[in-house]
Amino acid sequence: MALAAVAALTAAGCTEATGEYATPAELCGVPVDPSVLEPVLLPGENLTTSPANSNAQTRRCDVSVDGKRILTLEGRLGSPTENYRATWDWQMPQGTAVSIGDEARSTDTVVAAARKCAVKGQKHAFVARAERFYPKKDDAAERKEAMVRFMTSYFPAAQQAAECTG
Repeated sequence: MALAAVAALTAAGCTEATGEYATPAELCGVPVDPSVLEPVLLPGENLTTSPANSNAQTRRCDVSVDGKRILTLEGRLGSPTENYRATWDWQMPQGTAVSIGDEARSTDTVVAAARKCAVKGQKHAFVARAERFYPKKDDAAERKEAMVRFMTSYFPAAQQAAECTG
């Protein structure tokens, strides 16, 4: 069952650590392009990932650098009829629509996207969200651009990892 795959991905790949870290090519079981991930992270010596409040429907993972949570990633199966844009308008009133999946919205610290898909013939929507912590006050435009580039690359891989296709 695809939900079991989501749960399995929660455990797989989410407890790695490196010294003077190189930007990883995978976060929590999802392949990532290091060139689009690197601008989202902070410099440091150790990068770690760990599952956070995950369950069978939702996979969450925290990414930390030198013990500070820098990024939280969430991927979940949702209702194909939910109006995600309305939800994000409320959650991110300063956000703007971006072109990722069927619906997406971004601020300088949060980007979320949704796309209708199916898991073993059942209709769903795959919803992904990334939240960035420890922002500088003067780099909002660059950070927002980096978050959108990251989600544009990350979203299809995360959707595929959740086995939500079509």
